Amino acid sequence: MAWYLVFWRNRSTATVVPAASSSQARSRAQRRHKKGYGVIVAARRANPQDSRLIRRGVWVRRRRDGSSPQSGSARSKARARQQRSRYRRWL
Repeated sequence: MAWYLVFWRNRSTATVVPAASSSQARSRAQRRHKKGYGVIVAARRANPQDSRLIRRGVWVRRRRDGSSPQSGSARSKARARQQRSRYRRWL
């Protein structure tokens, strides 16, 4: 079973789920759906380094384009902060 990152329309980062296929990942993530997340827009298999982190219990955050809000330039971190505050009422 592989790890999948399931992306929602109204969230900047993904939900991590263990699944055998993309469709199974979508259905498992749907069970964790919360009001305000919106619809599922993509389910992508986690890359090897993310899978290692997930197995160790480290919180992995990824955007749809594959970048991480935990690392990057000051400008990208500021953009991530603004994006999070935009969705704050749903979290």
